[in-house]
Amino acid sequence: MKVLFYALVFLVVAGLAHILSLFAVPKLARGDAFHWLAQDAPIHAVAIVEPSRLRTSTHIDPNFALGVCRYDLSGGPVRIRVPLSESFTSVTFAELGTGVFASVSDRAATGGSLDVVLATPAQAAKIASLDEEDQVVEELRIRAPRLRGLAILSVFIDRPSARERANATLTQARCDQESLPE
Repeated sequence: MKVLFYALVFLVVAGLAHILSLFAVPKLARGDAFHWLAQDAPIHAVAIVEPSRLRTSTHIDPNFALGVCRYDLSGGPVRIRVPLSESFTSVTFAELGTGVFASVSDRAATGGSLDVVLATPAQAAKIASLDEEDQVVEELRIRAPRLRGLAILSVFIDRPSARERANATLTQARCDQESLPE
């Protein structure tokens, strides 16, 4: 009877350990797309991901030219501006541990560029309070749940000869921290 009791306790403990490890692995793993993209990305500047890295990655479609910008909202909101290209363009926002929390495409662009302001809820409220009543807001405003993360800029490459133009679009992209007016 004692052996059966110990076997049952062992199975329960082993089962709990197994379940806990399954939940812990995604948080502890360093081989995900977030870490892969963030390793060379500067803060508040766009870094273009080299095509050779895209071909060796299992996380990224090589038919996209990618630019990556790490952001930190502790000093103020971040404005990301990407000129429109001939093909599909998007900006995706991701955080470590939680993944993608927002994405916008060139369909939302105005004035020849995709203009996005990323801010904390408090910063976004301050920005909104400064708007005039009859003022048309030209930028997209996204509230970030956390202070730090990645902005992933993607330009679709519909033919091999379009890679240079896609990279030129990403070279012109901006990822700048802005200060809030008093």
